[in-house]
Parts: sequence; C-alpha cells; structure tokens
Amino acid sequence: MKFEQFLTKYCGKKVDFDGAYGAQCVDLFRQYCNDVLNMPHTGAVDEAKELYEKYTDLPVEKKYFTRLTKKAVPEYGYVAVWGSTPTNKYGHVAIVICRLSPTSLLVFEQNGFQQDGAKFTERSTANLLGYLKYKGV
Repeated sequence: MKFEQFLTKYCGKKVDFDGAYGAQCVDLFRQYCNDVLNMPHTGAVDEAKELYEKYTDLPVEKKYFTRLTKKAVPEYGYVAVWGSTPTNKYGHVAIVICRLSPTSLLVFEQNGFQQDGAKFTERSTANLLGYLKYKGV
C-alpha cells in the first residue's frame, strides 16, 4: 500500500492494531509499518517514547529504521517520537507529512487519550526525541 492510500484509508478512523488499550499512537505506527513499509511487527514497547529511547534494544527497529536526532530535517514518511511530559508519561509517536518550520511538523497521528481516530495535526517539536527513518526509503 502506498503512503497516500494509508492516509486515505485511516483518516478519521480508530486504529487498534494490537486489540489492546484502544486506539493508541503506537497502534497507528504499527499499522503504518505493516501496511506501507511491509515490515514485521515491531518490538514490544510499553510506551511510545521507547521506540526511540530503547532503539538499540529493539532488533526489528534497528534492522528497518535508522535513528536520527531531533536536529535532522524530517521528510515525508519519517516517524517522529516525542518524550514524556508532565501530562503524558508515555511520550508520542506520529508519521511526518512535512516540516512546517524549525519548531513545528504536520503529522498523521492518533491520540490514545482522546480516542478520536487518526488525523492530520500540527505538532510542536518541543520535547521531540528524534526520528526513525525507514532504511528502504
């Protein structure tokens, strides 16, 4: 499936890839990996931020993604990962559509707290840990 088809198929829909805890941001990431990148299920993580923070311990992520710092200029399809905040200890993961400015991104995401489905959102790069770039891109 092409990325554009993925966006069309899931926009406005709740994606619960693993069938646990409802529609979480990591579920949308895993669905993207499955449908667009044609890669196996990513490593088990309890929190979105662990996709970046525990990258070296996740063999599937290491095989299929390159970890980039937050200083990298993201491209269409990169995966952005944010750290925890006082109101969200889990962090966040989203798929980059484009960089709007040095301090904001347009992303395709799903928010597990709101449970309102996948959508396009402008996100600040504050608290951004970095990016995962698919090695096949």
